[in-house]
Amino acid sequence: MTKSLFLAAAVVFAAAVFAQTPQGNAFQQEGWMKSGVITFGGGKIEGQTGPVLGKPISANEVRTTVQTLSDGSHINRSETDHFYRDGQGRMRTETSTGAIIYDPVAGFTYDLTLRNKTYTKSPIPKNAVTTIAAAAHYSSVSSHSGQLRKTTKGGPEPVTEDLPTQMIDGVSARGTRITITIPSGTVGNDHDLSVVNERWVSDDLKLLVKSSNSDPRFGVTTYELTNILQAPPDPTLFQVPIDYTDATNR
Repeated sequence: MTKSLFLAAAVVFAAAVFAQTPQGNAFQQEGWMKSGVITFGGGKIEGQTGPVLGKPISANEVRTTVQTLSDGSHINRSETDHFYRDGQGRMRTETSTGAIIYDPVAGFTYDLTLRNKTYTKSPIPKNAVTTIAAAAHYSSVSSHSGQLRKTTKGGPEPVTEDLPTQMIDGVSARGTRITITIPSGTVGNDHDLSVVNERWVSDDLKLLVKSSNSDPRFGVTTYELTNILQAPPDPTLFQVPIDYTDATNR
């Protein structure tokens, strides 16, 4: 599946995906800003990484993609999901079709499906760093190392730049720009292509606040948190509703 098709599926179906990496605290590692990206089905999607303790948050997650066609016309897609995190590191991301609850205290993640009010329960590996994200029409688990992979073998190394700190929805965030060059002839291209990734992160909140990916092959995709509220969410958001049944027992 190409990235453009993946993003279309993400908008239309909006289920959930999570990735787990048993590697200690991602926010203490060099290059941790490169984590929080789930890759599967030929596409990539941003998410929030945890556990993060003592920093409760509620926010909207806005994902957009803009493709420019050969005739100059544009295809615009957008979806808004909801993200919650409590002081104990629990996370929840929810869409119009369901939700993922990540509960490091209980040691499980719960994938909730609204249509038939069912859930599936999965153990969290010990000392795992987990990224959850609203995604496409299927659930998947994928591992990520938090390290940036080169786009092509033998190509130039990615170029990393620090960007000035800026305020985004009332949150101070530092930015990083990573530019990857795809040499001429690598994918049939008659000149070098530049793929530019920008990520804005709050060190205080340990939160991905905004990101963008500009790739001339697929268009521009963005992720941004809006309506950020630094207060404890409703505790029931991190519990499976009593009228939901375990899908594995049906």
